Amino acid sequence: MRIAYVCADPGIPLGGVKGASVHLRSLASAMARRGNQVVLICARTEGSNPPPTGVRVLELPSAAQTRWLTEQFAEADIEAVLERYSLPSGAALQAARTLTLSFTLEVNAPLADEAARFRGLQDVDMWRAREQQLMAEADRLIVVSTSLRDHALAAGARQGSIRVIPNGVQLDLFRRGGRATIRRQLGIDDALMIGFVGSLKPWHGVSRLLEAFAALPGSYRLLIVGDGPERLALEAHASALGIGDRTVFAGAVSHAQVPAYLDSMDIGAAPFESMTGFYFSPLKVVEYLAAGLPVVASRQGDLPLLVGDAGILYEPGSQDALTGALRRLGEDSRLRARLAWSAITRVASLDWDKVAAQVESVLATAMHQEMRT
Repeated sequence: MRIAYVCADPGIPLGGVKGASVHLRSLASAMARRGNQVVLICARTEGSNPPPTGVRVLELPSAAQTRWLTEQFAEADIEAVLERYSLPSGAALQAARTLTLSFTLEVNAPLADEAARFRGLQDVDMWRAREQQLMAEADRLIVVSTSLRDHALAAGARQGSIRVIPNGVQLDLFRRGGRATIRRQLGIDDALMIGFVGSLKPWHGVSRLLEAFAALPGSYRLLIVGDGPERLALEAHASALGIGDRTVFAGAVSHAQVPAYLDSMDIGAAPFESMTGFYFSPLKVVEYLAAGLPVVASRQGDLPLLVGDAGILYEPGSQDALTGALRRLGEDSRLRARLAWSAITRVASLDWDKVAAQVESVLATAMHQEMRT
């Protein structure tokens, strides 16, 4: 299949370290590995990570996007258009319609609501109307969680047009034995280590994780991998709690380094704060599972489906419950081993190649639908 995969969001650089960038590269690579011809078109193509292999990469111009995309789709003889939904979305749909191509929308967040809540988006009603129009006009939608499926239906997407496909992971990158190397670099011996990987933003609950960690035995260590607007405040909070000497803030690392950092951990934490309509399909959790880590996560959204019997879930917002879950795992090595085995078993179905096969199935359905109309 000849696929155009479009991301018009300038906040997602193709070579970036955050989950959205990883998703773009990983899915594009997986579709190419499976024999598809993939043209990946992004608003920004720079970043510290290399572009996906086997994929043609183009940078989307800032002006006259519909005309430019129409020309590129025609030149590459594209059969199916897949776009990662962003607030600037719209040009790819128009170009697809000009050429009578199928259009599938990939939805990873309710962006109008999210931007209004966290980034002060103005004219939110206008942006919601644009979002609703895009979801209603797409031939098919791919969403990463059941909450997003419900959101899309409420926004006007057609019943039966939506497929829930969680985020994936490249399994062969994990469990390669980087534990000793990373621990040596960080100056950590054989202490039990709790880890977090992700952007340091309020909803990730890292402040609560620090407070829970402060109540655990002094022999434990906490490793936080990632960067973000809360980092300085979190470092100060760790010092104020008296755990600054037991907490390592490693900063942002390339995605290629993440598996080695996960190998160095004993427990993976995903302490998301309570959120109405929790819609995430967190890459961090899938990667914890791929690394064979028992997971501690808040019980909300699709996290119970994702974690299953590979971790301990607690009520979001409960400090005592988070502390108790971490303490229980820290004190019971046999439980950690059992949950780790469950993690490795569970994550097998989330390999990016298997995710790509599901995406291709949706694209093929959209193509056949477009041919019939």
